[in-house]
Amino acid sequence: MAALLVSTACTNIPTEVPNDPYRDILISMVPETPSPPPFPTLQWSYKDGKYCIGESDADRLLDYGEKGSALVTHELEQYQRKMLLILEALKQKP
Repeated sequence: MAALLVSTACTNIPTEVPNDPYRDILISMVPETPSPPPFPTLQWSYKDGKYCIGESDADRLLDYGEKGSALVTHELEQYQRKMLLILEALKQKP
């Protein structure tokens, strides 16, 4: 009888885990990853053998360099990878 109790106590009976509404809400609230800004359209001119842009176009190009550079794109990709790992962990049932 003691062996029967020990053998049944050690067996793992799979049970159905109920849905966790809080986890589902948390997963649904995760925002989408923003995309890097597109390269601005610039008005080029050709003068004295050189290509030129106006002051406003230069400002747009500098803004793009600060916000749309390769580093920003890399950081967005890293953020997206981390968020995917977190979401996969949340979707797994405990």
